Amino acid sequence: MYNSLQQREVFHLEFLRWFGRKANPSNYALKGGVNMRFFFGSIRYSEDMDLDLSEMRVDIVQDIVLTILNSQNFVDNLRPYGIQSIFTPDTAKAKQTEITQRFKIHLVTFAGEDLFTKVEFSRRGLQEGIVANSIPDSILHTYKMIPVIVPHYDEVFATIQKVSALALRPAIQARDIFDLYILSPKMSDAQVKRIKKPDKSELKTAYENLFTVTFEQFRDSVLSFLLPDDQNSYNSAIFWDEIKLKVANLLEKIIKTHD
Repeated sequence: MYNSLQQREVFHLEFLRWFGRKANPSNYALKGGVNMRFFFGSIRYSEDMDLDLSEMRVDIVQDIVLTILNSQNFVDNLRPYGIQSIFTPDTAKAKQTEITQRFKIHLVTFAGEDLFTKVEFSRRGLQEGIVANSIPDSILHTYKMIPVIVPHYDEVFATIQKVSALALRPAIQARDIFDLYILSPKMSDAQVKRIKKPDKSELKTAYENLFTVTFEQFRDSVLSFLLPDDQNSYNSAIFWDEIKLKVANLLEKIIKTHD
């Protein structure tokens, strides 16, 4: 049996496989929490999936996505994981602009659950640091899936994106702090030096925002996206303080390296 976190993840995996058959891999890159989960060992599952996009018209992307979601073969591939059907988005109401394309999707399980997920494409320009890798066997083995290769941002640019998110989001999110905690061991001195001209004001704001997020916010917005054993491990204010300290050390390291 697969739980709701895993069922969303199966959808993300299969969607990436099908989208990769239709789109040029040089025109898109996976980012955000799903990138963290698939390629950097994050234990946090994601409700939504985000990609950067270029060189693909709005109507073409819309056609590709709806063709995938409306394919009976696509739905059939999800059925062994407990997903019975998909409710596709109402494109008349969905955000479909030259900057953002957003597809809100409902996965209906055999158990009667209605699981919300979202696939969002952003056209603010592809950044540096895009690599193509197979999703690790440690994830694929859970679902007995064949390999799938996905273009995504590497650890350096994933870190840059998460620092910007921590600094610039209208509402500070505990998940950005947790993701930086996961990335911190991967950011060696050599990796930190790869960051080109980091925005010092963003780093300072991110550092200040870091300490405003309470354990209660972390508990309410992040813990539910961990598996039960991991929830038990991280359900501690002392652990949350240690996570923030680890992220603070990373931010200080970036600042000192580029002074």
